[in-house]
Amino acid sequence: MNVREDFLEIVKEIQENRDKEFEMSPRDFLSYFHCEKRTKGNNARIDSFLTSKNLETTPHYSAVWIDGCIKLKHKARARSKSDSDPILRISILPSANKPPITINRDAKLSDVITLMMMHNFSQLPVMSNPKSVAGLITWETIGIGITNGNTSKDVKDYLKTKVVILELDTPLLEAIKTVIKEEIVLVQKKDKTLSGIVTITDISSQFFTLTEPFLLLEKIENLIRLLLDEKFLLEDLKWVCSDDEPAEFIDDLTFGQYIRLIENEVNWKKLNLNIERVPFIKQLDKIRIIRNDIMHFDPEGITSEQRDDLNNMANFLTELIKYN
Repeated sequence: MNVREDFLEIVKEIQENRDKEFEMSPRDFLSYFHCEKRTKGNNARIDSFLTSKNLETTPHYSAVWIDGCIKLKHKARARSKSDSDPILRISILPSANKPPITINRDAKLSDVITLMMMHNFSQLPVMSNPKSVAGLITWETIGIGITNGNTSKDVKDYLKTKVVILELDTPLLEAIKTVIKEEIVLVQKKDKTLSGIVTITDISSQFFTLTEPFLLLEKIENLIRLLLDEKFLLEDLKWVCSDDEPAEFIDDLTFGQYIRLIENEVNWKKLNLNIERVPFIKQLDKIRIIRNDIMHFDPEGITSEQRDDLNNMANFLTELIKYN
């Protein structure tokens, strides 16, 4: 299509900066294509050009008064709802975001012992100044010092000076390797102030939070398969599957297909369960929604209510199978 050169410059600018928009009237817009009227033929050629360049006008140039206002812009692109960092970092750990109590290297041993006993701490960071770590003092370093005849009353004489300090944005997998090797690491912000202490216990706790929902879901799905096992004919499975993806085993079904299979009254009767179908299906659908959330992997884990729902369903299915 014959298009004016100045319009091609506009097109180029939009394609280079997809957030760029140009306001104009439909009359001026048509003039770029050497057109005066919005006939079917003109519109078809213009629309074809716009499509080839991934452009659109809002509103559509044909639906606005000829001297009204439209915006020429790049077609909207599908985006993720989440703008989150695709890499899990040590900052997801609660302990990495809890600034620790510290003590100055010139303090007395009795001061640090008091603090550690009061707060049930195993260690304390020792600082030369607010942004400089002198080391760590732990029950272990105190015990070793006393065992080796150290009679000093000063904190600085019981230090573990080799301390690993990680940045708050350190990738979690990289941090895990370090924590396993060192058993404890300090975490600092960009301004070099401490943001937390991370131990092997913290790593274990976080991974339990992340993996528990997956384990509960696996248990629920295995119990559902056991509940459905040998209760249906293959032709019953075809009813909930597409022709392109036939199922030969119960295991081939998705969670949603489990629900579709047994929400049918005829199929429900084949299970011969002495429970009400509607509330059971309703709760299974709730589990399906939780499952979708889990599979999108939120590092913050699931809510306590969702965890209760998963536990309750797993326990209920266990009892249901036991008595049937």
